[in-house]
Amino acid sequence: MAEPRTDYEARTRAKEQRAQELRAAGMKYRQISAEMGISIGSVSVLLHPRRADIAHAS
Repeated sequence: MAEPRTDYEARTRAKEQRAQELRAAGMKYRQISAEMGISIGSVSVLLHPRRADIAHAS
């Protein structure tokens, strides 16, 4: 059975926040990747705003 959507979204927000904190501390994508145990592509996804968020901000 899949995890509840709210749990997934909370976990994703926590990852996004951690990636943003590491980037703000001056770390490169490769360093963030190693620190978080995720791919560089995943770091990129976490650090770039989602299209839905951009649409709501306009």
